[in-house]
Amino acid sequence: MQATTTGSNRTGAATAAQRVREMLDANERWAPKTLPDTSLAEADRSLYIADSDAIGSIPPPATIQGVLKTGIHKLMGERPEMLMDKIGERIAFERSGTRLYDALIVKYRTLVDAGGDAALPLAEDSNADVLAALQEIRLEEHEHFLMLCEVMRSMGGDPTAQTPCAAVIATASMGLMQVVTDPRTTFAQSLNAMLTAELTDNAGWELLITMAQDAGENDMAERFEAALADEERHLATVRAWVQALALASKATTAA
Repeated sequence: MQATTTGSNRTGAATAAQRVREMLDANERWAPKTLPDTSLAEADRSLYIADSDAIGSIPPPATIQGVLKTGIHKLMGERPEMLMDKIGERIAFERSGTRLYDALIVKYRTLVDAGGDAALPLAEDSNADVLAALQEIRLEEHEHFLMLCEVMRSMGGDPTAQTPCAAVIATASMGLMQVVTDPRTTFAQSLNAMLTAELTDNAGWELLITMAQDAGENDMAERFEAALADEERHLATVRAWVQALALASKATTAA
């Protein structure tokens, strides 16, 4: 694991104090005395917002059973497509989560092989225990993905369809994947990205449970609650690892 150390970082303005003073002097001399008018740019953005189409749509039910079930819900004044959209979102996120842990496992194994047992000091856990925990979390993320696909099919939906919320969460998750797969990031830095993912995942499951309960889908809600229990454990594990690595780094620096 690469240590966080002092190096030749020249991104800060303090490394060129004279240039900063010259820039401030020039700004004082030439900058407009009033703030620039951005109303035209804002008007353009407003036009794009007003004229834009929605990000995708919910496909119609793929089975007769789905048509009947969706039709009954609509007759009762409910909107089953909203629940299906959020299920699609969780399908996309659990699929991404599985891939994130695949990438994290590769990084962990590589760093352990390069640095030995002392490379990744995670509390009292041995490296073998950490690897087993990562593999277990990855397996459960994949199981959640498969369960959600089954639930989507039971509603007459297509789990391979990109629903609007699925498209949005996929875009939002791109940065997390970039962090974990970047060969320059440490395991600790990758875990910080995973902590963001797990916090988002827990909140997503909580909302999905509430929506299922409101729709009267109690069996579905129970399956989601079991998944949330797994995700709460994932969050606790990742949070503990982030803290352990941060404290270990502090102790190493002090020594």
